[in-house]
Amino acid sequence: MKNEENLDTPHPDPAWDYYLTYHRLLKVKSQLNQLIKDISEFESATADSDQFINEDLFDLINSLKNTRIVIEPPDES
Repeated sequence: MKNEENLDTPHPDPAWDYYLTYHRLLKVKSQLNQLIKDISEFESATADSDQFINEDLFDLINSLKNTRIVIEPPDES
């Protein structure tokens, strides 16, 4: 399945303006897919599984925050 996903994923030119953003988002997507897979294997909620999920969500949220594009106001000079 992973090979099929790689075949379907475009490989953009490194000179593209959104190249780094694109790859950061792919990494987050992969981490999210892994978390979903991990959760599907839990039989019931426990304090440990809740902690595991929360830690992964915290990491995902931070990764997304670090992916944000800084928009600077236009130069009015």
